[in-house]
Amino acid sequence: MKKRNLMTIALLGLAGVSAALSPAGSQGGQDIPANVLNVFKKNCVRCHTGPKPPKGLRLIPGKIAAVIDAPSAEVPSLKIIDSNDPEASYLLKKIRRQPDIAGKPMPPRKALTAEALQVIEAWIEGLK
Repeated sequence: MKKRNLMTIALLGLAGVSAALSPAGSQGGQDIPANVLNVFKKNCVRCHTGPKPPKGLRLIPGKIAAVIDAPSAEVPSLKIIDSNDPEASYLLKKIRRQPDIAGKPMPPRKALTAEALQVIEAWIEGLK
């Protein structure tokens, strides 16, 4: 019996260490895929990094997962990324340049390519 308890404790300890060492950008066991990080890196991090990014939105590894199911600073009734209702995600509205957004569409100067948009859409849809 003691041996079983020790093994259980050891396994729980390993699980805790594994969770602590999970890659940056994970939440609830979910990693941010490399293709999503690449879209953010190419199109977003120029502005959304540093100590004071616009609207507090930091799109860097280790911080992206924090915006999943978090309220938007511009429209608090909407989540930045809504894992339960992807179409309601404020980020999608911004990058799709929908008319019902506050502020500027993102990225402000040049729209995402269709391929980049599809990467973000598929990732958010996959969070359900």
